[in-house]
Amino acid sequence: MPHVLDYELTRSVAAIVKDLALVKPGERVAITADTMADRHVVNAVAGQVFAAGAKPLVLRYATPRGVGKAADIDIPYQAIGSAIGNCDVWLEFGYNWILYSSAQEIALDINKQLRHVCLVGMDTGMMCRLVGSVDFALLSRFQETVTAMTKAAKHIKMTNPSGTNLEFDNDHNCPFYNEMGIADKPGSAYLSGQICWFPINESLNGTLAFDGSISPSNGILKSPVLLSLEKGYIKEVKGDRDAEVFRKWLESFNDPLMYRMAHVCYGFHPNAKLCGNCVEDERIWGSTEWGIGYLPVADAPPDGINAASHSDGIVLDSSVWLDGVPITENGQVVHPDLLEMARKLTR
Repeated sequence: MPHVLDYELTRSVAAIVKDLALVKPGERVAITADTMADRHVVNAVAGQVFAAGAKPLVLRYATPRGVGKAADIDIPYQAIGSAIGNCDVWLEFGYNWILYSSAQEIALDINKQLRHVCLVGMDTGMMCRLVGSVDFALLSRFQETVTAMTKAAKHIKMTNPSGTNLEFDNDHNCPFYNEMGIADKPGSAYLSGQICWFPINESLNGTLAFDGSISPSNGILKSPVLLSLEKGYIKEVKGDRDAEVFRKWLESFNDPLMYRMAHVCYGFHPNAKLCGNCVEDERIWGSTEWGIGYLPVADAPPDGINAASHSDGIVLDSSVWLDGVPITENGQVVHPDLLEMARKLTR
């Protein structure tokens, strides 16, 4: 029986291989997928890689219980890391990601020129929504403008209707990532619709209200999870059943660094919708996303954050002020330099 959106998937897969991963003839391309990954997507990507004259290597393994380094206990990370490290390109589709795991560290020790495109948990619908149906040129211009504004700012304030009310200073010693998904240089590339950067941790104070999803631990939230933040660390987790689930998940690691905030991102993909997969959830238009826990050295110089795992939480309908100037209010773009582009992208 034919798969739904077969034709549309073909276009999206071609864009991934040709326009984002920039796969060249003869290159070795590792494709990682756990047993929860969409096999139809994985097979389509492998076929497109082969059609491009490159050499696909599909690595499939049992789905780990955790993500990042918490996945190490369940996967043959030495073998996976060695295989990835002996390739030129890594396309990651596992539902529970091995980004930030020992497998990635091993791969990068072997091949510092490795190009990685993070596509964790991508199914057919996500591929078509996030890759095949967007005005890429316009979104690129929009994101470049927002990135420049954010990078120029010193002080950030964020709120949302569920209770977020926090402030922080930007850390200009860390990178600012305008994510367009293009693996044109060594390192990790992430799909368009997201901009990631890093606070000065000691300056981060206030209340953070996750009301979209938390991955891993919860998935889509039924009620907000409120985090009290002091100098960049979670001091209290408040809320109903979802808050209790997240609190116990953090406690299970017995690791103080799992309470350290890691990064913040804008979500600006016009087609993203709340689905429980962080790759799509963190791109919902007008949202912000916060990472907690592990970060590699490249993102948190000079030593990284060697936490036991990593989690990402979504704040819907965010209001953001850059040095007192609003760019979004309750998830809607309000800055005059962004308004026309936003209207065209979201119409």
